[in-house]
Amino acid sequence: MNSLKRYLFFFLFVSGILLPEAKGEVSARKTDSLISQLSGMEDGEKKIQLLNELALLYRESDPDKALIYSRQALSMATQLQSISSCAVTNKMMGEIFEIKHNYQPSINYYLISIKHYKTLGDKNELALLYNKLGHIYITNHYDYDQGMVYFNQALENAESVGNSKEMATSYNSIGGIYYYQNDLDKANIYFRDALKIREEIGDESGIAASLNNIGEIHRLKGDFNKALDFYNQAIKINETIRHKHYLSINYLNMGLIFSTKGDPVKAKNYFLKSIDLNIQSRDTASVISGMIELGKHYNKQLDFDASLQTFAEALELAIKYNDLNGQKDASYGLSIAYDGKGDTRKAFEKFKQYNALHDSLFAKTKADQLDELHSRFALNLKEKEIELKNNEIALLQREQKIFHFRQLLLFLSLFLVIIITILVYSNLQSKHKKNKLLMEQEAALSKAKHELMEIELKNKTHDLTNVALHLVEKNKFLHELKSELKSLRNAPVEQREERIKELAINVQQNINLQKDLDDFQSHINEVNTAFYRKLKARFPGLTKNEEHLCAMLRLNLSSKEIAALNNISLRAVEMGRYRLRKKFDIPTTYSISDFLQEL
Repeated sequence: MNSLKRYLFFFLFVSGILLPEAKGEVSARKTDSLISQLSGMEDGEKKIQLLNELALLYRESDPDKALIYSRQALSMATQLQSISSCAVTNKMMGEIFEIKHNYQPSINYYLISIKHYKTLGDKNELALLYNKLGHIYITNHYDYDQGMVYFNQALENAESVGNSKEMATSYNSIGGIYYYQNDLDKANIYFRDALKIREEIGDESGIAASLNNIGEIHRLKGDFNKALDFYNQAIKINETIRHKHYLSINYLNMGLIFSTKGDPVKAKNYFLKSIDLNIQSRDTASVISGMIELGKHYNKQLDFDASLQTFAEALELAIKYNDLNGQKDASYGLSIAYDGKGDTRKAFEKFKQYNALHDSLFAKTKADQLDELHSRFALNLKEKEIELKNNEIALLQREQKIFHFRQLLLFLSLFLVIIITILVYSNLQSKHKKNKLLMEQEAALSKAKHELMEIELKNKTHDLTNVALHLVEKNKFLHELKSELKSLRNAPVEQREERIKELAINVQQNINLQKDLDDFQSHINEVNTAFYRKLKARFPGLTKNEEHLCAMLRLNLSSKEIAALNNISLRAVEMGRYRLRKKFDIPTTYSISDFLQEL
């Protein structure tokens, strides 16, 4: 269900926000004409405009070539210090990187473009860009709260200038967040608000997308007849406007309903129609997701041969196009199908592949989130550096003017001596203010760097806590496994063999406990190096075990969790805490964990 919802959520936002136009061949005549105009043209606003037009033409069919033209335009706009050209070109760069699925630079360029459009006061473009940013945050699982912030900013800007199209996009996107959070009633309200606006402005593709989304709400609530009614309305519009991508989503959702209702023939037909449309559109990601839903349908019908063939094709495509989510879901589907056919060995192999891909995706998501955080900080730091440089330039220019003026004063008579003295004094005051300003700015920069280090340390500490809890759960599982094995002695042979297979799969997921423990201990020592120095300086009589206990208490781990991680009794941990409390001379009313965190 989670996998399915992830696909539907993706479709939801694509259908409401950022569906690229169908890729077509770039007009050779038009590109040749633009390139011919560029030849010999001097740098200026007109040349920047032509470079951006070329980037737009190549954006879908050849993003790398579009990037070359866009970078030339951005370099020229920066040299000319043209705010409007910088705004347009940074936006174009962000769109190209988004099409290339390179989201971090896309976010950066969008943020820079927003800064320029704020200067220009263009709220239409601000609404569009905030919707684009929210789309990236949601579809790539960076931060749903931040996505909601961007969508609300987009809505605020769109409402202030009466931009109905972007208002509808924002309503649809906010509804999508509530949909993902299982708040279907709120999602339905926002989807219907988006539908109302789209009907008023005659946005047919938007109307079809909203109808599909409302149909999704009814499907998830189990009201299949209403859902089918909304899907059929969407299908009628999409067939009329020949929107293959939206139509494929409608067919997929129809297939899901008929699969749930137990009509395998209709379900299969709709799944195949969806896949065929995506093949025609060369939308590989949607082809893979459609094949995975078809494979799930075959598994539900116990048609494991058809399921194996479908999932195998999906896996091959996913590997070819480096779609990790597709590989993960296809591997899981193959595991279920092999298990249904009684091939436990292959089922187990595919399940291991599924687990490995799941872990890889989790690690990638965390890395992307950390990169985004660093990038945001780096962008703020860059702006501060630019501000500092501008201040330095202004100060240097002022000093040069004073110097020239002083040179002129050397040729004046004694009558001007008093004036020269005053100017010298003024110059000294200016230098003093400059030094004071530079010192304040250096202090602010140092503080910002220190705050970044604290954030990184906090993130590492949080990660250690999560790892510790994970290891406790593993240890708990092993004790439960021991009890389960004892209970198998008296179980019938048939149940015993089936249960042993299940236990084997669970054991495989929880192996390498000792390695995880060793890695955890190593990470604790690495993160707490400074803490250990402070602890030894203040309490030199502590033993190594007591220092280690202090580090784990500082992570807010309970006595039970610490006992599980160190394979000791709960009483031993409590005695250790008691001895530490006496050595630290901490009142009984004060938490030892709080004491260690404040140390």
